[in-house]
Amino acid sequence: MKTKLEIRFADIDMAGHVHNSKYLCYFEQGRIDFLSEMTSSDWDWRKKGLVLGRNEVDYISPIYLNDEICIVTKCDHVGIKSFTLSYELYKTNGKNGNELCTKGRSILVCMDHELDKSLPVFEEWKGLLTASLESN
Repeated sequence: MKTKLEIRFADIDMAGHVHNSKYLCYFEQGRIDFLSEMTSSDWDWRKKGLVLGRNEVDYISPIYLNDEICIVTKCDHVGIKSFTLSYELYKTNGKNGNELCTKGRSILVCMDHELDKSLPVFEEWKGLLTASLESN
């Protein structure tokens, strides 16, 4: 899943590049778009929700205010109660075409928030996540 992102002036730090904390927001946007492909608008996130278990970020090269960027989100692993999404953040206006600037991963745990307990990966998602693995 590819998502075009907008860099806001508030994303920029004193050094003139995107602040490290903003990358997690970019990952979140990629994750939302990825999950939206698997759910309908009436999905009950309280009954079948997620908890973020882990985030990893590898900074490769800085991103600046006027850069055009996109994020590619993929499923890397499906476990019993969790799955892993990976992210690649690219500058799309670079001299050499797409330039990889940042990589990351998130582990997401399936939850019933009403019962406050983890659940096996939702049946509705298993096939889609597994298919996503096979297309990588």
